[in-house]
Amino acid sequence: MKYSFTLKDNNQKAYYLFTWFLFFLHVAAAAFTLNSDDNKVKLSMYILLGFYAVSGIFFYFYKKHSWATETFSLLLALFYAHFWFKQVGIIALIVFAAVYITVTMVKGKRTTVLFLDEGIHLTRVFKTVVFQWTEMDNVILKDHLLTIDFKTNKIIQVEIVEQSRADDETAFNQFCTEQMQSRQRFTTPSAVINPDGG
Repeated sequence: MKYSFTLKDNNQKAYYLFTWFLFFLHVAAAAFTLNSDDNKVKLSMYILLGFYAVSGIFFYFYKKHSWATETFSLLLALFYAHFWFKQVGIIALIVFAAVYITVTMVKGKRTTVLFLDEGIHLTRVFKTVVFQWTEMDNVILKDHLLTIDFKTNKIIQVEIVEQSRADDETAFNQFCTEQMQSRQRFTTPSAVINPDGG
């Protein structure tokens, strides 16, 4: 028997904040470059700032659509790549591309938790942690909220993605209770019988 859930985590929020950080960083860099005496550089920066403004307005009006953030991020990435290539060179472009690709890959990763007979597997972006049932004091799922209570008084409490909730909560909670109780029976020392009857 196994149960698998996808957790709601902060990857999407972090990616969103990172996108806006890059946006304002490049707006500031472009504005600073306007101090240049080269009219061609100034013209290119005015054009770039115009693209930033149009992209920002576009995102503002369509941000509620699921595709808006992805499209906005891609457009900005192209503008940023052009900016770094023109102002610094190919090395800066490569560095920026590496950072952007890494962040995009991390953003696409989801934190999942898998409940098996042999333990609980918590898979994050870069690693998987396995917890034994003997470490658990209680595990319960109720109304999209998963609570994992350790015997050390450590508690993990997270929301799960609704689409991952294909299993019945009662059946899952019963499975967890059975796993913890069976491990407790095996780890609890048997009573010592005194042969003298004392």
